[in-house]
Amino acid sequence: MSWIASFLAAGPDYPAERRSVAEVQALLLKAGLGAKLPLGHAQDFAGMAELLMCDPKLFAIAAAALEGPHVPVRSEGTPEHLVIDEARIAMAAPALTDAFVCGAERVVLHDLDWPQLLWPVLLRAERVYGVRAEIHRPDARTVMIAKSTKGLPQLGPAQPVPLVPLEHLAVLAARTFVPSSEASRMSGAGAGLQDND
Repeated sequence: MSWIASFLAAGPDYPAERRSVAEVQALLLKAGLGAKLPLGHAQDFAGMAELLMCDPKLFAIAAAALEGPHVPVRSEGTPEHLVIDEARIAMAAPALTDAFVCGAERVVLHDLDWPQLLWPVLLRAERVYGVRAEIHRPDARTVMIAKSTKGLPQLGPAQPVPLVPLEHLAVLAARTFVPSSEASRMSGAGAGLQDND
């Protein structure tokens, strides 16, 4: 059983600790980069930090989504009606948001890996770009997002974040660290032997 399945089955009393939104945002950005997301995609994901912190399950699902796999977005259709096949939320979310910002009326996502994350994705699109949308599930493998006048219900305030997904995000973030070596020190990494306060 995967860590995310175990985590979701074990709830709702998760060991957690309080973290600032800025700290979680920085961790999500580093984790996205460590997972080999393009910089803009990692920034978009990190921009949802406050929303993801509203629910321990959403936060854990976001960590699992960052672990991948990540595949490039394959889309077809028209500017008003976009279809994305084999949608992976970390890659497809920016494409979905961009489509609505550019005037799309409807975006269809096939085989979306983590549909639970559409709520914070769309709430962020509403906050940042003023785009309101609603979610429809015509069948088990299809999610349709359509422009709306009312938007989605808001999430609550940020909560303490669960430790298990924090650990997984830290592992992804650590992939961005430069290994310590003589060559890295000579090129300016780390503190020098003569450095002091």
